[in-house]
Amino acid sequence: MYSVILSYLLNELLKTMKIYPFKGSHPKVELITSPGSFFSNIKHQYREYKENNIYEDLSKESFFVYQIKSGKLNHLGLLTLTDVKDMSTGKVLKHEKTLAAKEQQMMHLLLQRKAFVKPVLLGFHSNKKIDGLMKKAKRKKPLIKFSIDNTKEEHSIWQVSNPEQIDMIQKHFAKIKKAYIGDGHHRSTTVKLLSESKQIGAEALKYKSLYTAYFPFDQLKICDYNRVVDINEILPLSEFIIGLSKYFELEPIDGPLRPKKKHHLTFFIDGKWYKAKWKVKYIDKKKGKVLLDSALVNKHVFGSVLGIEDVRVDTRISYFGGTQPLTKIESSVKKKDIGIGICIPPVTVKELTALADKKQTLPPKSTWFLPRLKSGIVTKDL
Repeated sequence: MYSVILSYLLNELLKTMKIYPFKGSHPKVELITSPGSFFSNIKHQYREYKENNIYEDLSKESFFVYQIKSGKLNHLGLLTLTDVKDMSTGKVLKHEKTLAAKEQQMMHLLLQRKAFVKPVLLGFHSNKKIDGLMKKAKRKKPLIKFSIDNTKEEHSIWQVSNPEQIDMIQKHFAKIKKAYIGDGHHRSTTVKLLSESKQIGAEALKYKSLYTAYFPFDQLKICDYNRVVDINEILPLSEFIIGLSKYFELEPIDGPLRPKKKHHLTFFIDGKWYKAKWKVKYIDKKKGKVLLDSALVNKHVFGSVLGIEDVRVDTRISYFGGTQPLTKIESSVKKKDIGIGICIPPVTVKELTALADKKQTLPPKSTWFLPRLKSGIVTKDL
């Protein structure tokens, strides 16, 4: 009887989201003359800034409410630590494959820096109680507040250190069944690998928690994520266009254009832009199947036409988030011997969560989430 009860309680515990407050550090805003430059350099210079007392350590374990205002957009989320085991038990779900080179780079940075400086962005379905608790925290004066140079972006942080409020937040987060990684797949995978590593001994205990930022999906926006590929050593441009015409209905257009509709892409080839619609026979209409344009591009364009077997490790492919201007893609293409720009429509929240729930993954670099979290606003030393 007791074993049955214990088993039931254990199963119930495994279903709950385990988040924790932490003793963080934040930069002394009065010492920052150029926020844009400062936060852009944090991932490489954090230890130097910390040793020179640019950062202030907080004495109380806390959660942190994080607001980002950008134009008419207002994003509100919560900074926490999350049990890294939640990635194994299916409460924190990934949706993208990672790039091996990025994982190695991230591991080197973490071990060298000995700190989490940027949280993993997690999306979850909105909860009114959690929304209310975050808004309540905003009634106080923010711990820090600053604007990024030459942009309309404003970042604010509120500290939540009251034990009763912390308990209340944990109580309501325990009711969240799942959270989905929006940005930070490489960071989360690397932390999980380090937490399980036998090579670093007791140091692995420092990675038992993941630094996370929870934002409700209604506070997030998914943008397109585009590619530039150098085909110079693969095949001539004329053969590429012939291969492309097998899969797409191509139409020249006057200038750069972001695709707005599923299964409609745009290409930048030899100084000209083209609209491209997948031919019907390559679109699987099977009910319930999630068919992503990024996966189709990997299979047919990179795989069949260009013969690229693994996009995770191929250095001829570059990636451009949806907030970057298309002129940047044009410029990158022109710098290649034979460059091709590929613009892909954004993934929807419904597609992302459906794939993650089935333990399936999107190709690397399939989603570009807004807001973009800054490194170094609140840090956690290891």
